[in-house]
Amino acid sequence: MKKFLAALLAALMMCVPFVCAACQDTQDDQTETTDQSGDTASDDTGDETAEEAELLEIPDVDYDGYTFQILTNSDISYSYGSMDFDEPSEDAREQALYERSVAIEELLNITVEMTQDDLGSGVYELYKTDVDAGLDTYAIALNTMAYSATAVGAGLCYNIDEIPYIDLTKSWWNSDCTEQLALGGNHYMISGDIALSDKECIWAVYFMKDVLEAISNDVDIYQMVRDGTWTWDEMYTLAKAAVFDNNANGVRDEADRYGITTHSENYAASWQAAGLKLITLDSEGIPQISWGTEQFYEVFEDIKTIMGDTDTVSPSSATFIKTSVLQCQTLFATEVVAHMNTYRDSEYDFGIVPYPKYSADQERYYSYVAVSSCVVVVPLTTSNEERTGIITEALAYFGQEYLTPAYYDTQLQSRFTRDEESAEMLDIIFEYRSYDLGVFFDWGSAYTSLKSSTANPSSLYASLSKSINKAIEKSLDKLGIYS
Repeated sequence: MKKFLAALLAALMMCVPFVCAACQDTQDDQTETTDQSGDTASDDTGDETAEEAELLEIPDVDYDGYTFQILTNSDISYSYGSMDFDEPSEDAREQALYERSVAIEELLNITVEMTQDDLGSGVYELYKTDVDAGLDTYAIALNTMAYSATAVGAGLCYNIDEIPYIDLTKSWWNSDCTEQLALGGNHYMISGDIALSDKECIWAVYFMKDVLEAISNDVDIYQMVRDGTWTWDEMYTLAKAAVFDNNANGVRDEADRYGITTHSENYAASWQAAGLKLITLDSEGIPQISWGTEQFYEVFEDIKTIMGDTDTVSPSSATFIKTSVLQCQTLFATEVVAHMNTYRDSEYDFGIVPYPKYSADQERYYSYVAVSSCVVVVPLTTSNEERTGIITEALAYFGQEYLTPAYYDTQLQSRFTRDEESAEMLDIIFEYRSYDLGVFFDWGSAYTSLKSSTANPSSLYASLSKSINKAIEKSLDKLGIYS
């Protein structure tokens, strides 16, 4: 079946544009180009605003059956790691992966394969063992932000800017990731339409419509989001009104209804929703501590007030978050977008909105990219940079063509959401993704120390800032970047 579809695609490609070595001369003067479908494409998942789409600018090459091996995680509820699928499928994501592989394999005469292991540590150990041994088993790897940061900080990853044909200015690469994760102006971790994780692992707020109607029949959260007035104060006020002692035992437990169910990542989601980060990049791309300010301390006190209110908030576990939605035991639940798939069969109606602003005068909503979100890294031991660049760029391009529409349009907006408003909210959630290097690298254990309602940020800053700076310098030294 794969061969049949490959033949069909080969015929179609005779009449669709892409830039190759043989036709480059006729297209050098073009500044705007069209992709293979002719449709406008964007990594902003559904925001098709560009006047013209772009071409895949790679040479016309034949790799004679080369196997492009991708190291990635096994599929789990909040991280779909698959990067290839061998046969047609009724599942939109699987079918899109299949069609992408067929297109790339026919175009470049390669075979795409993947090795999967446990998210995080499992993938990291395979990656590190291979690089330490000087091997070139995996062309690229996809792993969590935290473990990818560990690999980068250990000097195990290639500077992607030095790999030919990967053009991070193209719309199929995630510009938020590109801009916010550049170390010394160099890119070691990238994301985009090549995979789904940078869409799945974005923090959002689920709300139960039955509970909202029970406590107030005139609150329209969707309209508040549109008006820019959806704030922490609004969410917390509603959450406190939603608390109910279901079993009437006078004790707060998991049989009761809470205002908010969440877990410890909500700390990072909260300060980033306020537009703040632990680490920011200076004009030269050098990481700088940015949380030792009165503004951060003030925001963090409000985070502690909410997260420490155990009558209203249940900051227990991801398991109870799921239970609270499926059994309608909360008004709000904060988790990643991927859990929409988990909740789709719930008998209770829910909506999804961006994490609220700290204050209404903020210009935008900031969506926290969770530590479990995955990025692409290239092993330091890669032996053929040009080939890796060409195939990786093609994967991202055809991901925009097949994978992102199947996930965003077919599944998220059409199948998993319960109303048109939620589909609209997803556009806002994906509009600006916030990446915090301080969370992912956890230099000096600052992030670990701040995930607590008893944390004192000012005293922690005084005690940790020196070790944070040393840890940053060590990472930059491994990368050949000096502050």
